[in-house]
Amino acid sequence: MKMKYGKVVVAMVSMASVSAMGAGFGLYEASARGLGMGNGLVGSTGDASANYYNPANLTELSDPSVMVGMTLINPFCDVTVDGRRQPKMNAGWFPPPHAYIAAPVMEDLVLGLGTFCEYGLGTKYDGSWLLKMDTTETTIQQFTINPNIAYRITDDWSVALGARMSYLTFENYKTPFDIAPLGYIRTHLEGDDFNCGYELATSYKVTDDLSLGLVYRSRINHRVEGDLDAKKHGAAAALAPRNGDASAKLVLPSSLTMGANYEFTESFRSGVSLTWTEWSTINHIDFRLPRSYAGLDTSYTEDLNWRNAWRVGFGFEYDFTDYLAGRIGYTYDMDPANKNKGTTMLPSGDRHIIGFGASYKFLESWRVDLGYSFILMESETRMVHAGNAVTGYREHRFECDNSYSHLVSASVAYTF
Repeated sequence: MKMKYGKVVVAMVSMASVSAMGAGFGLYEASARGLGMGNGLVGSTGDASANYYNPANLTELSDPSVMVGMTLINPFCDVTVDGRRQPKMNAGWFPPPHAYIAAPVMEDLVLGLGTFCEYGLGTKYDGSWLLKMDTTETTIQQFTINPNIAYRITDDWSVALGARMSYLTFENYKTPFDIAPLGYIRTHLEGDDFNCGYELATSYKVTDDLSLGLVYRSRINHRVEGDLDAKKHGAAAALAPRNGDASAKLVLPSSLTMGANYEFTESFRSGVSLTWTEWSTINHIDFRLPRSYAGLDTSYTEDLNWRNAWRVGFGFEYDFTDYLAGRIGYTYDMDPANKNKGTTMLPSGDRHIIGFGASYKFLESWRVDLGYSFILMESETRMVHAGNAVTGYREHRFECDNSYSHLVSASVAYTF
């Protein structure tokens, strides 16, 4: 029996939470300031969130500093299967956190530590919808612990090296079989994995007003291991996979981000970032599952054929007073998925993201950042292969429209 649990893994490597609805499954909500700036903080960052945007920018800091915060993400969309409107997908709110420390130890040497989410997903459909055999609910969380070391080679040129320690968890519910009077099969799959990658970064100050940055993040190879629990009733029980261990191999993609920041005046700044992501690593997923109660081998390879994709964003920041600043940004995020190899775990379509934000400084050393983004996903159609051993497997036309996401973020920064 061909079971579709491999799609859980696809979603893992791609957490929009719905990635904060990043296309594919990337999460880019690393600070409230970055949310409002379209992530345009690669050439110059100016605070401890440089651990994420460009660790080489840690050398801009002369005093120890910290930042903590969280982004709340609420994705939803209308879905249609084979021309029939289904209940709206509304996964609720997801709260990926972020925290950073920057500690200068010498005049030209700075140590940093960041914790944030790079991937994630959350989708929830009505339990009786037409593709319940594909998924009904999926929650995936990924956390990165990121120690960095940055060194200023010259007054204008800095480099950095960092480790990316990735912990990934997932949980999935689906109903692969539900036919009266034969009975039903409902499954619950969960697992986790820990592995590491690295990053290389550099920044260069071309003039007093213009700074450039470049960040490379490596692939991370995950072998997700967990448990499969199947609830079964009636004659369908023989087709159900046995309860037991399950595993899958997947490769989180490498990426290359380049950016520039320019100061028009002391009060008016801009930033732009461009990211290429190697989503073609999500070519196929080899999934190992327990045999069914009838002895059938349920392990298989899921072909996905994702393509590499680009993400571009820019933003502007203006200081109204010495204490109050405002910002605005825009991001375009390409969807890497193959139209003929779709999954209901992730709403489809390219993303347009409009962000706003503000900062307030107080007590000399404190700063509060607030940000809001609205994500509009283009309407898209995917072909999803789903079914069961009795009725057979076939292609279903899965359409997403009126797809939106609200993101609200807050960060608090302190400089010692």
